[in-house]
Amino acid sequence: MGGYIRGILQTMITRHEHNGVTWIDLEAPTQDELHAVIQEFGIDSRVEQEIVNPTPYPLVATFPSYVYMILHFPTADLTCGTRNQEVDIIVGKEFLITVRYETIACIHSLHKAFEAEMLLDERRHTDMVSLLERALRHLYSSMREEVEEVERQLDRIEEQIFSGKEKEMVRKISEAGRVLLRFDTTLQRHQEPLDEFLLELQAPILLGKKFKTPAAHIEAERAHVAALVSSYRAAAGELRATNDALLSSSQDNVMKIFTGITVILLPLTLIAGIFGMHTEHEPIIGHPLDFWIIIGAMAVLGIFLYAYMKYKKWI
Repeated sequence: MGGYIRGILQTMITRHEHNGVTWIDLEAPTQDELHAVIQEFGIDSRVEQEIVNPTPYPLVATFPSYVYMILHFPTADLTCGTRNQEVDIIVGKEFLITVRYETIACIHSLHKAFEAEMLLDERRHTDMVSLLERALRHLYSSMREEVEEVERQLDRIEEQIFSGKEKEMVRKISEAGRVLLRFDTTLQRHQEPLDEFLLELQAPILLGKKFKTPAAHIEAERAHVAALVSSYRAAAGELRATNDALLSSSQDNVMKIFTGITVILLPLTLIAGIFGMHTEHEPIIGHPLDFWIIIGAMAVLGIFLYAYMKYKKWI
C-alpha cells in the first residue's frame, strides 16, 4: 500500500501502515483496546499482563516471532524534579507496537512527521528496520534535548553565581544535579537490556543482519546522551564547588568586617572605661575641654586603627 495510512481505532490508538509494515501506538489504552491489539498480532498473554502492570525496571523478553522490551524515559522538570515514563515496545518482523500510559512529546512529533510525509506523498523506502531505528533514535534524541535544556539552565546559574546571588543558587544547583543524576541512572540501566534487545532482533527470523548497522546507530545515540549527561553532571559539580567557595568567601569577608569593628572598638571602649572611673585624681578630667579632648583622642585612634587594617588588607 503506497503512502502512510493513519487511522484512529479508539481515542488513543494510532496506526501507521506502509509497505506491509505496521506501527501501532497505544496511549493509555483500556484493557479491551490493549487486548484487541494483542490478539491481532498473536502476542503472548503474559506480555499483556506485563503491560497492564507498571514495571519499575527495564526488561527484555524474547519470543519466537517477536521481542518485547520495557524502557523508562525520564522527563525533566527543574521545579519538581523528574519522572520516568514507561514505554513498552514489541517488535516483530513486520510490526511495531508501542504502549505508554502518558503523553510523550517525541512520539507525538514522530506521528506528525509521518502525517506530513503522507500529505506530501513522500515515497521514501520504509521497512521495519528503518522504522524501529527512527523511533528509538527519536526517543533518545528527545532525551538529549531535555539534557541540553538542563545545560542551558546551568549556564544561567553560573551567571547568577558571579552576579552575587550565591545563596539563591544553592537550591537551583541541587535541583539541576538531581535531574542529571536521574538521567544518568536511567541511561546506565538502559545499556544492558537495550544491547540484548538489539542483538535478539538480528536473528534471521526477525530483522536479520541488515539490522546490525541501525542497531549500532541506536546504541551510539544512547551512549552519546549518556556522555552528555556525564559531562553536565561534572559541570554541575564544578558549579556547586565554585558556589560553595564564593559563599565561604562571603562569610569570611563578613567575619573579617566584624573582627575589624571589634578591634577598633576595643581600645575605644577601654579609653571610655578608664575615664569613666570615679577616682580622686584623674588626668584631663576637670579641664574645660576634657570631653572634647577625650572624644578627639578616641576618634584619632579609631581612624588610625581603621587605616592600618585597611592598609594591611585585613578588612
